[in-house]
Amino acid sequence: MARKIGVALVGTGNIALMHVLGYRNFPIAEIRALCDKNLARAKAFRKEANLPISTKIYKNSTECVQDDTVDLVEVLTPHSTHEAISVEACEAGKHVSVQKSPAVTLSSYDRMVAAARKAGVRFRVYEHYRYHPPYVFAIEQIRKGVIGSFGSINMRQYATGGAVSDYRGNKLGSPFYSFNWRYKEEENHGASTMFDDGYHRSSVIQAFLGDVPKFSEPITVVRAWVNWQELGNNFKMDMPAVVIYETKKADVYGTWNVSYSRFMPFHSNCFPVDEFIEISGSKGIIIINGCMGNLFVGCECGGPGKPGVYWFSRDEEDRNKAPFPEAGT
Repeated sequence: MARKIGVALVGTGNIALMHVLGYRNFPIAEIRALCDKNLARAKAFRKEANLPISTKIYKNSTECVQDDTVDLVEVLTPHSTHEAISVEACEAGKHVSVQKSPAVTLSSYDRMVAAARKAGVRFRVYEHYRYHPPYVFAIEQIRKGVIGSFGSINMRQYATGGAVSDYRGNKLGSPFYSFNWRYKEEENHGASTMFDDGYHRSSVIQAFLGDVPKFSEPITVVRAWVNWQELGNNFKMDMPAVVIYETKKADVYGTWNVSYSRFMPFHSNCFPVDEFIEISGSKGIIIINGCMGNLFVGCECGGPGKPGVYWFSRDEEDRNKAPFPEAGT
């Protein structure tokens, strides 16, 4: 029997539980260590995640990455700490997976990459959105030429402070300590939406605009309009916002439009946001309903469409395709 890959989670905040759920789908790996500067929180997380009592707990990341039973380190801490933890993990000969955004500055990120190359270990930035099945499926249709030459991609995102439930089934939302750092200048440039969540959104739009050969164009210019909402307790939300992604061709572009409704309730598979994508081409359009959330779950009218990938083109047989089965999951 092949030896399992030992994993350490450095940081036991809100995102850590999602990683536990993910690793349970891969029996070749197992979580062997947790690290958090708050030991009580780490112990409570071990219990919540239903990890065995044998899962080691560390307060110091330097000691954690030296654990001989650990092969891979998941860095799940605030952005400004990523460099130090990643570099010490690389120097300890561990593979590294780091949460987005990987660093606060480009020079910091360069040092992380250099450390991985020097140590000869694998290094990745955890970007799962590009692998979301509906997005992968839509890109396949574009490559097949279903909608002809690429025109534009428009992402409409809704965020709320009143989600009915999240992936924890928690009606109260994320613990305060798991998100308050996102509003700090030193961690996120004070832009929890544009810099933190925006990493995902921009990555997806870039995937459609620049990574589909013959059918799209790489991004050359990014423009943004951002408003700020006062949430109280000295917190500001960088929404609403509109970001425009330009290419060398004036008729090939992308937009990301995000707004915030503090008390709008909806269900979510993940965090309290949902988005919809429309992709236009010379022969038709592709519409992707739902990704992170389930905005229309529970609506008697069903909303504008069940979660899925739909496309419409000049060919009658290509109209009104059934929803893609993996969408919204």
